[in-house]
Amino acid sequence: MTAHHILIIEDNSANLELAQYLLETHGFTCESAMDGASALRCASARVPDLVLCDLQLPDIDGFEVLRSLRAMPSMQDVPVVAVTAYAMVGDRERVLGAGFDGYIAKPLDPTKFVGQVTAFLAGPDSR
Repeated sequence: MTAHHILIIEDNSANLELAQYLLETHGFTCESAMDGASALRCASARVPDLVLCDLQLPDIDGFEVLRSLRAMPSMQDVPVVAVTAYAMVGDRERVLGAGFDGYIAKPLDPTKFVGQVTAFLAGPDSR
């Protein structure tokens, strides 16, 4: 089995390190970007199997990152999951309505995170 390649877009270094550590410990390969522009360059250079995207980024927000990723022909079928502290009533629906394939709330739960990510890689029927 080939290791899945995941692009993590996160500007908080502690959150980025935790996500990357948990995923790499379970055999995933990870690439990281701390802003939207860098993330778009990464996705252009190497198409990931999944993108985990924070919504609050220092340059362009996660919604614009999603729109830019979806405009790339190579990224049309790659799941993009919002990983965010937005946890108010209606935020999940707003995120999914914007076109994200999923939503993972922060703070990350280390006991559930890898399972959540794996479900998105398995396809919509397994979520």
